[in-house]
Amino acid sequence: MHELSVVEELVSRCRRLARGRRVVRVWARCPEGMDTDELVECFDYVVAQLSQAGEGAFEGARLRLETVPAHIRCACGFQGPVAPDDIAGHMGICPGCGRVSELSQPPLELLGLSFAGTATICAPPA
Repeated sequence: MHELSVVEELVSRCRRLARGRRVVRVWARCPEGMDTDELVECFDYVVAQLSQAGEGAFEGARLRLETVPAHIRCACGFQGPVAPDDIAGHMGICPGCGRVSELSQPPLELLGLSFAGTATICAPPA
């Protein structure tokens, strides 16, 4: 499942940034057309797996998603938005030529973290 691997990568990055602090909330951005409900379910699953393995830094953490229009860069020269119905995972159908091309943005982009006991949100490095 594509969503699970994308979420596992996001959580891995969050773990490095958190450096052992307890994470309460993760903010991320994804292209329209991705199944946000499935991404949240995958996040909850990964967090539960970490808790079962004895790593409680993410226990109870919530994923908040912001959606943005999906864009592609196609070999035909088209660069621009893709309709949500024309997206599958990290791929989109070019409205210019009909070719399947990779989205030009990441499937799940980390925007920030919120830690327990503090209002500080740690934005990821650029």
